Amino acid sequence: MIALRQIQSIEGDMMTVKLPSEFKHYQQAEIIVLPVEDSLNMLDTEAFIQRFAGAIPDFPELDVLLPETREEWQ
Repeated sequence: MIALRQIQSIEGDMMTVKLPSEFKHYQQAEIIVLPVEDSLNMLDTEAFIQRFAGAIPDFPELDVLLPETREEWQ
């Protein structure tokens, strides 16, 4: 899978994306456009941790899930 991530300026309601040569072999591409908040670009490490701490949920340990999963396979 090829992926391209860029942060670009928006001119009015238009934006032009220059694709790398690897994309020339494809006829279609999925485009996802997300706004970039200026304040997020300038976060130092401490501010980043404060903003995003807890954003990723805790997952149960695999040891606990393995017996359940094995039972489902049998």
